Amino acid sequence: MAKKTFPAFVLPMMAKIAEEPFDSPDWIFKVKLDGYRGIAVFDAAGKPHLWSRNGLPLEKKFPAVAKALSNLNLRSTVLDGEVVAVDENGIPRLQLLQRFQKQPTAPTLYYVFDVLWCDGEDITGKPIVERRRVLEQIIKSIRQPPRGPAPAGPARHSPAD
Repeated sequence: MAKKTFPAFVLPMMAKIAEEPFDSPDWIFKVKLDGYRGIAVFDAAGKPHLWSRNGLPLEKKFPAVAKALSNLNLRSTVLDGEVVAVDENGIPRLQLLQRFQKQPTAPTLYYVFDVLWCDGEDITGKPIVERRRVLEQIIKSIRQPPRGPAPAGPARHSPAD
């Protein structure tokens, strides 16, 4: 099988509507955040590009998120997440995000919930549970021992059940 060429943009995986509620150990459920879907693509040199789900650039819209991504030491990796604006209690508020372009007063964060490519390898064919394990390893590598976890900044790991 030929190795895939690393992409400049990847369409995000989209949720599918279920016929009825269910619970299964084979599925995870992510927290619903009111924000903009953001695909972070780190090229071979480690330069990140943040895209909307429609392939529009988001770096200029969300400079704090773009700066946080530029501090990550990732190469040939694609992260999938959500850009949110939070209120004074840290709760994502879509209204704050919608107003952000005209009145950038709320902090913006990037919650990462999936990894689609890692170190130049397409892992979209792997189950989400395996991709979440890869994401956990990425998150651990970002932390700076022995001082503990990286300080809370604009890039976050999105929890899942």
